[in-house]
Amino acid sequence: MMQNTIKCFLFLAASPFLLSGCNTTPTQKPIHPLPQNTRPVLLSPQATTTNPPHTLQLQQPPANYIVWLNQADHKQRVQLYEQYLKEHHANRAVPMYQLLRSARDWQKCGAEPYSVPTPELWSNLLPTLQVIQYLAETGVLREYEVTSVYRDYSLNLCAGGAAGSRHVYNAAVDFRIGVASPTHAEDFVLLEYTKTKLCDFWRNHGQSINMGLGVYASGQIHIDTQGYRTWGADHTRNTSICQ
Repeated sequence: MMQNTIKCFLFLAASPFLLSGCNTTPTQKPIHPLPQNTRPVLLSPQATTTNPPHTLQLQQPPANYIVWLNQADHKQRVQLYEQYLKEHHANRAVPMYQLLRSARDWQKCGAEPYSVPTPELWSNLLPTLQVIQYLAETGVLREYEVTSVYRDYSLNLCAGGAAGSRHVYNAAVDFRIGVASPTHAEDFVLLEYTKTKLCDFWRNHGQSINMGLGVYASGQIHIDTQGYRTWGADHTRNTSICQ
């Protein structure tokens, strides 16, 4: 059944998106469009279940998100972004407040904890969200929390991201498996189970959907759909557990 469902992926030609309207400084390097040879992949809505994953039902927005949401024009921009995701069937796997998280080091970098990408970048995230949604709805992902999605250029560099990071283009998602500090045996069982399932999925289907998978010992995971590759602790293929 898995194989039949994977065949429901729709391959769409990528369009370049310039990174405009970001909170960058005048001295920063310009951001180039996404490579022309990348081919995002969308999961057909008909290929997934209609029940949202449990992560959307159990987690409530933190207090600092509510405060941020009610500042400036954030609420209006979030509503437009959320509506866009609903219209494209990509709103079932990640709560909105998690989807807007900028970087775990936002405070150290003098940035905001949440960020709405400019509309030119919204479509870049659709293929990755559809893959995560598929993984959640088929039980590969059970307990997870998204920790970072879109980062502007300066925040990405400050947070230790690569200059060409897909986070800058709103095309990648970082998430944590299970609890932040695993201590119980079941926490580690969940970690290993999920990592194994993710690697299996990447080996079997990653090339056909252009999937990038980073797996770290801490339980942090990176997924994008901008190139078939895998890496581990040192950000190279050599340390990936998916080999």
